[in-house]
Amino acid sequence: MKKIRLTFLAVASIFIISNATAQTQNRIGNWCATTQNAEQLKQNNPALIQQESSFRNQIKDYINNNPQTGAVSKTSPYIIPVVFHCITDNGAGYCSKASIDDQLLTLNEDFQRMNSDASNTRAQFLPYAMSMNIEFRLAHKDPNGNCTEGIVRTDSPLSTSCVPRDAVKAVSYWDSRKYFNIWVVNSIDPNGSPGIILGYAQIPWSGINTTYGIVIGNNYVSRTDRTLTHEMGHCFGLLHTFEGACGSSCQNSGDWVCDTPPSITATYGCATSQNTCANDATGSSVYSSNVVDQIENYMSYDACQNMFTLGQKTTMEFTLNSLSVSTGLDQLNTPANLAAAGVNNPYNPAICVPIADFSYDKEFICAGSSVTFTDDSYNATPTGWNWSFTGGTPSTSPSPNPTITYNTPGVYSVTNNPSTSAGTGSITKNSIITVSSLTAAYAGPVVDGFENTTQFSNDWWINNVGGGGFTWENNNAAAATGSRSVRIRNTFTGTDGLVDELVSPSFDLSTSAVKTMTFKVAYAKKNSASSDKMFVYTSIDCGATWSLKLPLVANTMTTAPDNTGSFIPSASQWAQKSIDLTSIGTSTNVRFKFKFTSGGGNDIYLDDVNIGGAAVGINDFNNIASFSVYPNPTNSSAQISFNLVTDVKNLSIKVRNAVGQEVTKVINGQSFTQGKYTLKIDEERKLSAGIYFVEFNADNNVQIQKLIVQ
Repeated sequence: MKKIRLTFLAVASIFIISNATAQTQNRIGNWCATTQNAEQLKQNNPALIQQESSFRNQIKDYINNNPQTGAVSKTSPYIIPVVFHCITDNGAGYCSKASIDDQLLTLNEDFQRMNSDASNTRAQFLPYAMSMNIEFRLAHKDPNGNCTEGIVRTDSPLSTSCVPRDAVKAVSYWDSRKYFNIWVVNSIDPNGSPGIILGYAQIPWSGINTTYGIVIGNNYVSRTDRTLTHEMGHCFGLLHTFEGACGSSCQNSGDWVCDTPPSITATYGCATSQNTCANDATGSSVYSSNVVDQIENYMSYDACQNMFTLGQKTTMEFTLNSLSVSTGLDQLNTPANLAAAGVNNPYNPAICVPIADFSYDKEFICAGSSVTFTDDSYNATPTGWNWSFTGGTPSTSPSPNPTITYNTPGVYSVTNNPSTSAGTGSITKNSIITVSSLTAAYAGPVVDGFENTTQFSNDWWINNVGGGGFTWENNNAAAATGSRSVRIRNTFTGTDGLVDELVSPSFDLSTSAVKTMTFKVAYAKKNSASSDKMFVYTSIDCGATWSLKLPLVANTMTTAPDNTGSFIPSASQWAQKSIDLTSIGTSTNVRFKFKFTSGGGNDIYLDDVNIGGAAVGINDFNNIASFSVYPNPTNSSAQISFNLVTDVKNLSIKVRNAVGQEVTKVINGQSFTQGKYTLKIDEERKLSAGIYFVEFNADNNVQIQKLIVQ
């Protein structure tokens, strides 16, 4: 991230809350770390101490030259063009257009003192409770002059507990000299602080305009939440009302505002009789005697906030008029910029062309099941939809949220074309819906040692959820047995919280006497702080839903000493893990999923996945038999040719349709001696056009091949 200039102190106000939502009567804990972050920055660069002092002295001079009489230096409102960057993590952390509109309504009411609870301001503070004369408007022209609704949507793993925090801002950013940036994320890294961080603001004297703005959790963007009001105050130069405890004179300590009585500490319970400091009337204070704490101020921690003051307004005026060098705030409200951002008067936003997007409730389903799609288009509210579903029934839909049935196994793409009177948007997501046969690919017991790379590519599915550069891969660097295994080169990941999934082919467990699944794992931490984890799941509905069977965290899956290099396990650095499958032991279509979440550790390896106590693996099938089906596709009868390497006591060959139903038997439990054989399939042409699966079972060693009949 490029830093333009560093002329003043860079301070982030971290807004944390424990065991409560953002606007309740029970806020507890140290949920703002402004001082903590400021002190850290000063330790790193002591010159910032003088720069912070210089900025505060400029504010004091401005206040002295602009007596607080209630008059304002600007009669028309300051109009601030706003852009919300909604950054999700694989869909998590979504913020709706409605929630943003609601939040903006609350923000404008609070800054213009039009809030419904303004009447709750107590009598002694009413003379100083003021409108800030600021109006926030969603931008309606983007930096390229295109029509926009002021909301940018993108997906990044940095949306979840990003380290360092400000790195998420580089995912989506508009010039802060022209737009006020608000980043909405899934969660914010606590950086050692207890509780949940709601958001943080960059104080305007930081001097860094490429990161200026607010980061806020998506759960705190709503009609009833004032997190954004509080953080916006910080962005415009305000400190907490309890800053510096009781301090000395109001013009030289605390929050440097003389109509916000000092408070010795943060409080949460809205105690109206609370008076924690006895020096309220000292210096240039507007109060002639001691008064209660101003718990209703938006810059307090109490949940009964309802006001800003005239003194705070003067501070904001200075910030908005004077900070051209550091943040460019003084450029936001110029007539040229308001027109360029599409927020000038009269504010009548044009209708835009939608930017198409959509989500769906399932990625994996069995043949005959359904998926519900949801239109998530933005930049405009669509008035029409034209969906296309390859392999789906129906294959098209005009509904905003259609439900589509998939009857034939395969991997399918979906297109959404939302429209308004301004035009039509379009998006195609390729290969997003995987439809599996109700017939399992393999019958247990069976073991996969990952020796056949082609078979691994065909059978196992890899989902690089976090989009990182490293995910599950077949490799020959190490193995528990044989020469190959699968691994993630996690030591090179570099980002915590990235998710990578490895999904198995389907297995029929009904013939397995042993109801367990075992696998071998090798893993090393980098150090004691490593927090990687791997959860193992099962699914009996083709992956539509998953059940957690084995949670492994760094300490419970470590098989070797800490290693700061790239970990390659020795033969003795493997451990076997076991999962009880009794609850699904009769299921005929079971998949397994290994879900790994990065946490600063080293590489992880898997080998010898054994379902049902198998003695013979998938890769050992060729030691018993090999078979092929041809011609394939066929418009006439097909043949199966097989070679038995050894005598087989019980051989069966069945043909099943796409939903797993048996439609014919070629051989039914007969014994065969070693040798080569060729048999007809569907010689009488009873099979209709469609997809079928030929199941070859030699003494409970099963292989399946697809047959297409045209």
